[in-house]
Amino acid sequence: MSLLLFVLAADLLQIIVNRAASMNLLKAPIPQREEQLTITQYADDTLLIMQAEAQQLFFLKALLNSFADSTGLKVNYRKYQMISINVDDCKMQRLAGTIGTMPFTYLGLPMGTTKPHMEDLTPLMDRVERWLSTCSSLLSYLGRLEMVNSAITPITTYAMCTLKLPFGVLDNIDRAWK
Repeated sequence: MSLLLFVLAADLLQIIVNRAASMNLLKAPIPQREEQLTITQYADDTLLIMQAEAQQLFFLKALLNSFADSTGLKVNYRKYQMISINVDDCKMQRLAGTIGTMPFTYLGLPMGTTKPHMEDLTPLMDRVERWLSTCSSLLSYLGRLEMVNSAITPITTYAMCTLKLPFGVLDNIDRAWK
């Protein structure tokens, strides 16, 4: 039942944001035919891309507070980050309390405006190595193969569905397996 309520609440937030966009209170960074802002939500994370204007941020905060009052889903402003793309640093200092940098990690993957480098994918490689090193020495070859198929393959497949992994990352994963 709580999942259904969350889905309804998430849909309600999208409707409210779209209504604000249709009234030109919130604007997408790149003009679109339909005035809509896409909200990406997964579990308790929400990603919203909009213009870096003080008036729009003020309205968005009021909108989120109103949403929280009506649904009971509170926004934790201590955990949020604003990440700028082509915005002057002085302007960002005035607009945000917490400023994030590119690339940032979302759902375990680096998100940015450029192709990720090897160092951006280090957490992924470390996670695979941890899986293999913790118990692989205690497992038979067949047990290690089962662990790769059930745990490691999904991690790398998930990453490869989203990003084109550099060959060095794949080599590192292969080296950890052998």
